[in-house]
Formats: sequence, C-alpha cells, structure tokens
Amino acid sequence: MLGLAAAGWLFGGCAYSVQAAITQPPAITQQLLARSLERALEQLDVKRFAGQQVTAEAYTQRGNQGYIREFVIAWLGEHGIRVSPVGSSTTLKVFAPVFGTDQGQSLIGIPAFQAPLIGVIVPEIALFKWLRNRGRAEVQIYSFDANTNVFVDKTAATVGHAKFDDFTVLLIINFSVTDVDKPARP
Repeated sequence: MLGLAAAGWLFGGCAYSVQAAITQPPAITQQLLARSLERALEQLDVKRFAGQQVTAEAYTQRGNQGYIREFVIAWLGEHGIRVSPVGSSTTLKVFAPVFGTDQGQSLIGIPAFQAPLIGVIVPEIALFKWLRNRGRAEVQIYSFDANTNVFVDKTAATVGHAKFDDFTVLLIINFSVTDVDKPARP
C-alpha cells in the first residue's frame, strides 16, 4: 500500500509543472509587427519634412494604434522632424492600412486526426513541415496645412515585411558499431 502511495505521489509530481502564461499577442507576433513597421518606415522619404515642426497622427484599421502613434513620433524625431501638438504649420497623418501577421503551413506526412469509432487522437507524423509566420506593415504619410486642413502632399506607400519560419524534418539515421574487424589480443 505504501508502494502504491509513493508511486502515485511520484507520477503525480511528474504530471504537474508550473508554466508561464503565454501573452496575447505572442512575443513572435509582436516581433513580426514591430520589425515590419520599422522596415516600412525606413523606406519612407521624409527629407521634405526635416527641420519642420509638425503635428503627427497615426491611423490603422486594427491593432495597437497607441503603439504605432508613439513609435512613428519617435521615428520622425529620429529623422530630424520636430513633432509638437501646438505651433506647427503642418499636420502629418500616418496611415498604416495593413498592420498584421499571416500564417501558412506545408506538411508532408500524416496530419493529426481522431480515429473513427474508438475516438483516439492520432498525433501528427511529419516527414517535413514548414510553418510560415509573416508580418506585414504598409505605411503612407499625408501632409496637410495645420491651419486650413488643406491637403499638401503625400509620400509613396511603403511595405515592410518580417518572417519567422519553423521547420520540422524527420531524420532517420542508421549507423553501426562493431568490433568484428579487430583481431583478438593474444
């Protein structure tokens, strides 16, 4: 009886582990979004705004608009554009109509499935699996006169990409260890 209790305690202890909760969105998604936004901004031609004092606004269809706004303001400041809420002659409206991630997968093997009738889940058997994660950001800046709100100019739309790929390859390694070729020692 004591042996069964010890075995239950041992197996129960092995089954329990403390794990950190996964953040939403996951860290890789955050990295893909940040890198694609950086890469899209780096392609923008903002020399015409250098040395000016501007007001900046950022817009996106979905996502963390506050993060995008603050990142764009910091990026503009890094490129010699003074961003201030008052006293500016130009308003820059930064649009990020595309700001997100996509995922794709290719599998050579047997996907996971539930066996009919007995209800047992058969795990995936992947000879080759390619999981593609893609980040994409599209950015364009429109400039307006701060006093009249009349359109002045716009930059060309730029696109930034980031990727994170995960590969699974089933390797079957065959090797032999032998001492047959060695003669016996006298």
